[in-house]
Amino acid sequence: MIIVGVLHVGLAPHHDDPMRRKDLPDDKRVWDVLCVGIAVGVVAWGAIGAWTAIAVGNYPWNKWIPFANGASKGVVLGLIAAAASLVVSAKGFRTGWRWSVFIIAFIGGSLLGTVKDLLGAPAPAVYFAEPLSDERWYGTTMLSHWSGKVALPAVVCAVTLTLLAARTYRPRQSIASSAALVLAGVALLLLPLVASTLAPEIQGNGQHANEGALAGIRCWIIGVPVLMAGLIRLALLYAAREEPAGLSKEERPRPLGPSPAPIVR
Repeated sequence: MIIVGVLHVGLAPHHDDPMRRKDLPDDKRVWDVLCVGIAVGVVAWGAIGAWTAIAVGNYPWNKWIPFANGASKGVVLGLIAAAASLVVSAKGFRTGWRWSVFIIAFIGGSLLGTVKDLLGAPAPAVYFAEPLSDERWYGTTMLSHWSGKVALPAVVCAVTLTLLAARTYRPRQSIASSAALVLAGVALLLLPLVASTLAPEIQGNGQHANEGALAGIRCWIIGVPVLMAGLIRLALLYAAREEPAGLSKEERPRPLGPSPAPIVR
């Protein structure tokens, strides 16, 4: 009900949508949506990964791996959700388009997780645990897993993208979205260092013992281009703001010397 209320208030049709569409710079809007999709994806799926890491139990080698994997996965899923929402919103502002943006963004963010859940139970959190049988997985267990770890972050990402697409463009919006992308890249780069400091010492010699290093490398590989993209866009935006705007005829400097005498016929 909360999600429906937010969408009803923020996404209700407005009669001045066509006029807003004319004043909306499409190139900046596209980059803003992509930046916000990635940043929200890191936060949403990273939070789900953190919740999973906390629920792992007394297995230190697994403690922070789901957090890093969730944040890295959020970049890809948030980008897919943002690109999907742009495909729908590019067709024009018409009645009901906001619900189309929300639905297609939700599908883009949850499609991979939904297909993975339908293919079978995920691998157990610890190497010596037995995998779930199909009888135990398909049913309430899969529904609970899908709603909490697949649908919930996809809904958060879809609502944010739809509200962003529905609002009138403001120049500060591009600065904020680029700054959010920079922060997401910094978080991905610092996450392995912070987690390795806070996580307990590795114990056991199962197949999960080396996953921490792989998760950290994955964060760095994804975090570097995210950070660079955000910094480059911020630099371009500030450079564009510093360029002198074109002067009107009244503001142009007048030539020196006496003005020519008017021609009398």
